[in-house]
Amino acid sequence: MDPTHVIPRVETFEGRIHHMYRCTGGEVTIGIGHAIPAPADALNLAWSVDGRPATTVEIQAGYARVAAAQIGLVANSYAPLSQCRMADSDIDALIAADVTRFAASLAATLPNWNTYPAPAQEALFDMAFNLGLGGLKKFPSLLAAADAGHWDVAAAQCHRKGIADSRNQATAALFLQAAR
Repeated sequence: MDPTHVIPRVETFEGRIHHMYRCTGGEVTIGIGHAIPAPADALNLAWSVDGRPATTVEIQAGYARVAAAQIGLVANSYAPLSQCRMADSDIDALIAADVTRFAASLAATLPNWNTYPAPAQEALFDMAFNLGLGGLKKFPSLLAAADAGHWDVAAAQCHRKGIADSRNQATAALFLQAAR
């Protein structure tokens, strides 16, 4: 799986957000879908406020306000809740690390991962990145089709509820590409 194909696709669907927000699953998130599970995790990231490094108090306060905010708003609605911002270079580093980590997790979770064609790996990666590994496991028919190399069946089984049709169609197209 080539990260230079994966990262732009993920960014297309996740967006590039420079401030903390709540994703559709409710997690505090930054950048290109990088979840920040706890306030301590936010402290380990590079933040700035008006061009200077953010303080611990600013980071914690911003995290707390975003975490307490309503779920389901568009990402920009959360911008006023924190002054902390992340630079593009730091977002790029986060997504590169996330892709490496998720690919390793997929390889450990799916025994045949390394035998799948690259487009199928990219499709499964997108699903896992979007849903988490636990969410991907809720598609047993799709995973069985992948293990059998039945990419047309995988394409028919990859529809996620609550996800934009364009993302579901792009994922199905990757499975169909693997079938060729």
